[in-house]
Amino acid sequence: MTASPTRWPTNAPAMKNMRTRPGTASGSPRCFGYLNATRPDEELRAWKHALRNGELHTPVFEATADPALVYAHFLLADDGQPAPLTAAILSANALVDHRDLAASEFEKIADGLWAVTLQVPADWRAGYRITTHRGAGLPAWRIETERRPIRLAADAGGIDESNQLVGATMNGAPVSLAYAPASRIPSSLATATPDWHRPGPAVGGWGGPGQAPGIKHPRLHHHELYDENCQRPRDLWMYVPAQAVGPTPLAIVHDGATYARFLAAAESLDAAIASGELAPLHVLFIDSTTVQIRSEELPVLAGTTTSIAEQFLPWARNHYRISMRRDDVLINGASFGGLAALLMLCHYPHLVGRAIAQSPSLWHTDLAKHIVALPENSTVLIQAGCYETDIHEGCLRLMEHLCQYPPAAQVDFESLSGGHDWSWWNPELLCGLARFFPGAAHTGGSI
Repeated sequence: MTASPTRWPTNAPAMKNMRTRPGTASGSPRCFGYLNATRPDEELRAWKHALRNGELHTPVFEATADPALVYAHFLLADDGQPAPLTAAILSANALVDHRDLAASEFEKIADGLWAVTLQVPADWRAGYRITTHRGAGLPAWRIETERRPIRLAADAGGIDESNQLVGATMNGAPVSLAYAPASRIPSSLATATPDWHRPGPAVGGWGGPGQAPGIKHPRLHHHELYDENCQRPRDLWMYVPAQAVGPTPLAIVHDGATYARFLAAAESLDAAIASGELAPLHVLFIDSTTVQIRSEELPVLAGTTTSIAEQFLPWARNHYRISMRRDDVLINGASFGGLAALLMLCHYPHLVGRAIAQSPSLWHTDLAKHIVALPENSTVLIQAGCYETDIHEGCLRLMEHLCQYPPAAQVDFESLSGGHDWSWWNPELLCGLARFFPGAAHTGGSI
């Protein structure tokens, strides 16, 4: 499935038609009472039975009068066990508002059937979980009073048992995936391998430094090196392509443990290369371990970025057949990792020529002047989800600045329909690699 995201290159004369958070007239994507107003009772009862029998899969998408939007119906069939359902909440990425919890809570639309209907972009992608409350008393998300505890309580449930699409987040916890009909999902994207022993919430890093993961793939080589700059052990995984002839490009990916352990990145790369969508390349996945270590090392120049420049990139070239050309080196990351990707490109342009910065935390560090000063043969793709408001607006401000002071480098921005979410970071990494390093299916050559 493919769609065309809203994109602004730096050579655009003005920032027009900026994508904002889609929603109803109230500003929220929630549509209260929609199914009761548009569906007869017998149809809702049929949905309930189909859900219980495994014959109906959620979310159910429905076209709207606007081809750019769809209705997404999330459904719960309650069997009353071990007690009647009294409340439930949809924890869809970036949509739970602690100030308006009702906008994410399920409403009872028939005996034993609950629903949330959202009006979302036709190319929307989201990870989500459902948390239920049975019996008397307030649900946990209604008891908490602060933003983060509320969101953690709303996310503490589990996957949608009526949805067959399952992904994983940074700590490996399973999440259900909502892919609207026009979503851009590469056919080569492998099924995630979440840690089913992590019930949630689906936030946080996956573990501590030096914990060697049990990943088995013939072309995914695990290494534990001592990070001389950060002064601690570091796990690395190198994906080695099967069809390489001579030195290949190199992609360097932050939050590597998530991709290697939970997102089946090696299988996705195998499929993309075999299909000719992606040229053979090496991919170095770099672990960022715990939330605390990640927040200390990723967003600052002296952290992981210096480690890559001074140690890991030279090490990779010494041990693998990798091109010496800076144009053949790409750096990727999301959130703090997206900022780290830009830091690497801006401060080491002689080593790295390309970057994919997903949801970069530009609020932390202003890189506008550095990006303006990038060499002409540098290429940057910045992506943000329209529902991650602050990050999306920060990217738009950067692009407005670059339109006023155009850099020599090529800098593109894509506004995507999603939140701060692995549900689009994962497939868009694969799409981005194929964009920068296209295979024979795009170039007309042979692998």
